[in-house]
Formats: sequence, structure tokens, C-alpha cells
Amino acid sequence: MLQQDLKSALKVLGQDEIDDAHALLRKAGYRPADFEILQRCDRSPQYVAALAGDAIVIRKSNRVAKAYRAGHLSNWLFLLESDLASGAFGQP
Repeated sequence: MLQQDLKSALKVLGQDEIDDAHALLRKAGYRPADFEILQRCDRSPQYVAALAGDAIVIRKSNRVAKAYRAGHLSNWLFLLESDLASGAFGQP
């Protein structure tokens, strides 16, 4: 149980952010199932700090991938929304 709690504590993205990303995909006309959202945590800092890392969004059908800085107070969802609107992942 402790190991499972530690794993969840070390996640850069919360489930609410992933749900929000899926909502943005649907709103832009994409199918969320066509995308994979991965997270990569920065190495452990030498001091206590907010968890940070990257959110990597991959469109499976055309293999377009973009990485966004994620973590406490990040704006990666706004950047994703902008990229979806500009066609950075291709057309829906």
C-alpha cells in the first residue's frame, strides 16, 4: 500500500488534468482514444520542491508527439488547447 501511495505522489499529472485534456480533445473534434498522454517526472531535486516534469501527448494515428512542461502551476493544458486549434496534431 505504501509503495502505491508513493507512486501516486510522484505523478506529475493528476487524473483531473488528464480528464481535462480529454475534454479539450473532444471539444476540438478529436477522438481521445487516438491519443496517448504520458508523463515523465524530473529527477528528484536535492531539496524539497514541487513536483515537475513533462506531459507528452502523442497522436497514435499519425505519430505526432509534443512535450509540455507540467507540474505545479504549469499551463500545459492551455498550450495543448492552442496546439489543437492550430492543427499541430493534424486535422481531427
